[in-house]
Amino acid sequence: MTLRQLRTFKAVADHNSFSLAAHELRLSQPSVSYQVKELEEALGVPLLDRLGKRVRLTEGGALLYDYARKMLGVLDETTLAFEELRGIKRGHLRVGASTTAGIYLMPAALGAFKKEHPALVISLEIGSRARVQEQVLQGELDLAVVGPASKDPDLTVLPFMHDELVMVAPAGHPLAGHQKLSLKDLQDEPFVMREQASGSRGSLEKEARKAGAKLRVAMELGSNGAIKHAVESGLGLAALSRYACALELAGGSLVELDVKGFPIQRDFHIVHLRRRRLPTSVLAFIAFLKGSSWLSRGSPVRPARTP
Repeated sequence: MTLRQLRTFKAVADHNSFSLAAHELRLSQPSVSYQVKELEEALGVPLLDRLGKRVRLTEGGALLYDYARKMLGVLDETTLAFEELRGIKRGHLRVGASTTAGIYLMPAALGAFKKEHPALVISLEIGSRARVQEQVLQGELDLAVVGPASKDPDLTVLPFMHDELVMVAPAGHPLAGHQKLSLKDLQDEPFVMREQASGSRGSLEKEARKAGAKLRVAMELGSNGAIKHAVESGLGLAALSRYACALELAGGSLVELDVKGFPIQRDFHIVHLRRRRLPTSVLAFIAFLKGSSWLSRGSPVRPARTP
C-alpha cells in the first residue's frame, strides 16, 4: 500500500468517478484504475463497486476511506510544517475563482505574486461560485475568490475588493443618454443574463424585485464575454461587472445606462477553509490580494475596507 495509491483511491471516492479523479490528479484514467486495482489486491478486499461510469464504496472501501483521510491529513500537515520552515521559496498555491474574478482579476494578481515568488507553483481553477467553494471545502483548493459568497459555517469569508455592476446597452441604443431610468422602464427590453447561479444575475434580480419590475430574459449565456458580444450585436441589455466591460465602455461599443439603483455596489470575497491551518504561501497571497500594489492604474475595482 503506497501513499500514491491512497491519494488516488481518495480522489475516486471523493468524486465517485474514475474520470473526475483522473482530471483532478492530472493522470490518465487507466492509470487511476490500475492504482486502485493494485490497492485492492494489496489489501485483499474490493474497495469500490463499479456502476457504469459511477462508483460506490464497498464496506471495506468506506473503512479505508476514513483511514486514508487521517493519514493523508497528517502527511499534509507535515508538508505544511516544512513549507513554513522554508518560507514561501517553494511549495504550491491552488487558487479558485468564479468566472468574473477568474478572467478579469486573478491573472493580474497571480502574475504579480508569481514575480515576487518565482519558485512557487501556482494553479488557477475557474468555475461557478458553488463549484470553487465546494473545492475549497473538499481541500482541493487553498482558497477561492468569488463575488457574493455562499454562507457556510466551515468557510471564512473575507471581503477584499469593491466592484460595480453596471447596466449596459449597445452603442446607439434608443435609451442611451436618457436620464434617471427605472427598471420598470426596461421591462419591455430583452435581457441577456448569466445562468441562475451567477452572482451578477442574483444581484440584478434582487434589485428588480425591490423596484417591482419583471425583467424579460431573452437569452442565458455562460460567460461575460459571450454576453458582451450578444449586447454589442443588439440582442438585449445586460448587467455586467464594470471590471468585465471596462474596455468596451472605453471603446464605445457598449454604453452605460443611467438606471436608478445602478451601479450596484458589491464585493469580491476571499474564501478559505475555517478549520485549516493555512500554509505560509496562502497567508502571503491573501495579504497580497488585500493590498492594492498589484492593481493597474485606472482600475475600476478598489480594495474593500475590512475590519
